[in-house]
Amino acid sequence: MPDLFKTNSQNIVGGPGRLVWSPFGTTVPAAIADVMDLATYELKAPWKDLGATNEGISTSRSFETEDFEVDQVKGPVDSDITSWEHSIETQLAENTLENRQLALIGGPIIETAPTLGTATTTTGALVVGATIIAVTSATGFLAGKYLKIGNEVLKIGSISGNSIYLAEPVKTAAASGASVSPVTALGTKRIGYGTTSNLPMIMIGLISQKKDGSLYMAIYRKCQISGDEKTQGYSKEKRLLPLKLKAFPVDGVDEIENVYYEIEETR
Repeated sequence: MPDLFKTNSQNIVGGPGRLVWSPFGTTVPAAIADVMDLATYELKAPWKDLGATNEGISTSRSFETEDFEVDQVKGPVDSDITSWEHSIETQLAENTLENRQLALIGGPIIETAPTLGTATTTTGALVVGATIIAVTSATGFLAGKYLKIGNEVLKIGSISGNSIYLAEPVKTAAASGASVSPVTALGTKRIGYGTTSNLPMIMIGLISQKKDGSLYMAIYRKCQISGDEKTQGYSKEKRLLPLKLKAFPVDGVDEIENVYYEIEETR
């Protein structure tokens, strides 16, 4: 007996999305591969990740109409679209300074380098993932404080003789004889928030993976942070960063896709 209900479970999609952004004016991607490496899923410059989100990512598309009436008919005989509205909304779980700069319209980030003590050198090569650094002298290094090797600032777990045990692994390999310095004061990042009238435009990408492993991507060409209230809670709960953007049409692009477009892989 034939099945009355014609369904295809492969067309039912769900799962989280990956929210990425780049400055408005970036070359509009023609393919998913223009945004990220399809082998490693690493983003290509100048695209940046917004990281983990909480309670999903919502996109909306709506329009308003105006009815037209004539004397001879009791009721509208036609309807015209008067405006469109598009928005993207989520809660950012990665409350980084860079994400706050974007979501809260922050000023420039001003960085101050850490203050370093007297340097020593390693007596052996370091591989990625190493947690022990053998040095010529451990004088000036303190457990619970930090050291700098190359471009990394790492926390010290403990010290035994001239061996420094790290609380976190080395991320970049280093040759024997590499310079290692104790950090006497951590660096800082400073950002200000005020009443600026400069609301930057950005491009937003939303990437997700379908059940069969193929990828989907939506590109919102021109977005701006909305003026809605953005409240952060300082409590025992994790602090989330509200992000809501409005998307606008781009001049010179066909009106059928001047706000956003979608690309999905097919087999």
